[in-house]
Amino acid sequence: MENPIQLPIIVRRPFRIIAHRGASAYAPENTRAAFQLAVAMGAEDIELDVQLSADHQVVVCHDPTLERYGHPGRIDTLSWPQLAQFDMGSWFSPYLFRGEKLLRLRDLFETYGAKITYHIELKGASDPLPRHVCRLIADFQLQGRTVITSFSFEALQQVKAISPSLRLGWLIRNIDENALAKAQALELFQLCPRADLLTDQAVGLAHTVVHEVRAWGIHGNREEILALILKILDIGCDGTTLDWPDWILHSAQ
Repeated sequence: MENPIQLPIIVRRPFRIIAHRGASAYAPENTRAAFQLAVAMGAEDIELDVQLSADHQVVVCHDPTLERYGHPGRIDTLSWPQLAQFDMGSWFSPYLFRGEKLLRLRDLFETYGAKITYHIELKGASDPLPRHVCRLIADFQLQGRTVITSFSFEALQQVKAISPSLRLGWLIRNIDENALAKAQALELFQLCPRADLLTDQAVGLAHTVVHEVRAWGIHGNREEILALILKILDIGCDGTTLDWPDWILHSAQ
């Protein structure tokens, strides 16, 4: 019988342990509670999703609608004063997290400043979201503490046109010739493929074009999650988003 994998899994820097929507296995995603817990667990990188409210506030939320969280309406049709009233914790645990509220990107920046690195995924319609996100990053002087990601290559192109020095990561399913060519053309910082589709050959090719290969899609039962973590470490990935940021720990050395 094989020995069970002991947690946490120890990795060396500079591997990025990125708390996915905060410590979202333990607290409602993209809320202050999830980010606070991730930081308490030692996370130095957090991933979050942003989109625009009707009054052009950059709101931290994954879904375009509030249905999954127990409320009617869409983010882009409601003003920030309306959105700020919603309980975003009870859907996860009404006992532990009732009353957790939506956050704006500004609120996160004010709380953590340059203490952490923000992996900001652009959601929804691209324009004018990139402009508002870039402006906030500049206002808080966090250019060196942010990585802008998106599944939309066009959204990344817009960011590049606005703030050429910002680091960009393209969320994709797998690494192929088209992804490599586009990554090179836009001088991307990261390619972010799905963990279960990655191979060591693909990671090696990507490293000829980008600085980092960051995996996503670490899901499943415990055994499947641990197998994916060990796989991406073995094939040379530079980081991953993870709902359980306490399952991986940086070596003290």
